[in-house]
Amino acid sequence: MSKVTGLSAKDLLHYGLLLDPDVSRINELKFERPSFIGGHKLKSCTIGAFAYFNAAGMTSAYRCHIGRYAQIGESSILGPPEHPMDWFSSHPFAFTRPHFMPNMYQFEDFARLAPDAQDGASYADSMPMDTFIGHEAYIGVASFIKRGVRIGHGAVVGASSIVTKDVPDYAMVIGTPAKIIRMRFSDAVIERFMKLQWWLYDLAPHKHSVDFSKVEATLDYFDQTLADGKLDLLKPPTYSLSKSADGYAVETLAAPLY
Repeated sequence: MSKVTGLSAKDLLHYGLLLDPDVSRINELKFERPSFIGGHKLKSCTIGAFAYFNAAGMTSAYRCHIGRYAQIGESSILGPPEHPMDWFSSHPFAFTRPHFMPNMYQFEDFARLAPDAQDGASYADSMPMDTFIGHEAYIGVASFIKRGVRIGHGAVVGASSIVTKDVPDYAMVIGTPAKIIRMRFSDAVIERFMKLQWWLYDLAPHKHSVDFSKVEATLDYFDQTLADGKLDLLKPPTYSLSKSADGYAVETLAAPLY
């Protein structure tokens, strides 16, 4: 593995990562090439190849594992931290630790009031930390995804929905709270999608051989191509991104995320 430091947002294009240098805020990101983030806020996330965030607005994602070909609408909030509602106080002074909120703990006033690092397990240690957005999942504009929720592969979350429970593969949900309105395809077709797992393969050499608007014909083609040993795994270059004193630092990872 190799690490390069002092990179600008423009330099990251070389690694297949699109960021808006004036808006985006990135903290600890692992990504497959290419990933399209634009001007959004990501903290401790992983992103699969071809996943993209809508160019407009500001979306915040916390500890989210975002699959390949996922599509994230603007002004959404994915996996935000949660506070205890049945404690003496829901304020961070009651349940945090220094490594979770270093910006607050830098103030002597807050550190004096809040728990010390050695004060045992925190509230966060007892709660789900990660949120999962499946391959080719679609998150509509201005949606809220509760921390710890799993959005299935190929699932669709309608605009302005509040998702508090797991969403099955290829389900379409909408509302507050979000509820299933229908499945994208029949059970038989969904079973074929889940067996094929097309997002694991390099589709580019076959783009002139299929019409993606024709679902079952395309499934037939790729099922046969896979059976014939002519469908190669997608092996995108994969990197770890962090902030450095003089810009961004990128480290090449040994294997893809998926």
